[in-house]
Amino acid sequence: MLRGLDMGGKSGGEPMIIRIADREPLSAELTLYVRETVPDAASDRVSSALEGFELLEQAGVVTDRRVETVSKQPTGNETDRDTPTAVYDEFVEAVGWESLDPFFKTRPGSDGVDRVVTFPPVSVALREAGELTGLYPRWNDGTHESIEDCLNALASGDLVENVRP
Repeated sequence: MLRGLDMGGKSGGEPMIIRIADREPLSAELTLYVRETVPDAASDRVSSALEGFELLEQAGVVTDRRVETVSKQPTGNETDRDTPTAVYDEFVEAVGWESLDPFFKTRPGSDGVDRVVTFPPVSVALREAGELTGLYPRWNDGTHESIEDCLNALASGDLVENVRP
């Protein structure tokens, strides 16, 4: 028995929440990183992704969901491990920078900032006991793994952990 979400919805309409008792919720912490400013061309995709993850939470598939707003420009006095640069470094350490290109961009900084990291409009990180176990979007062995792939896998009960130790 599964608990999930029909992302296609009824006759192309709104998604339908399906609750079936025997599916355990995702045990990992799911963090959505949403860029502070999103290009108009990406705003519908970002809204759709946020709604999809909210529906997954309502269905009980995801129980530990955070949304972090990612600023495009660092202040230069950031020391927290959750700054965009520190999070990007965590991702690079886990999957390599090649896997993140062209979704994440880096460039030299100025005014006391070593570098600037630009996140995609929306990205998803899954962490189990603090260790990165899933990351979207990214390239994985030549396959593009998108936010939609993550949503669909969660909705259908498929594996979403795509980062190998």
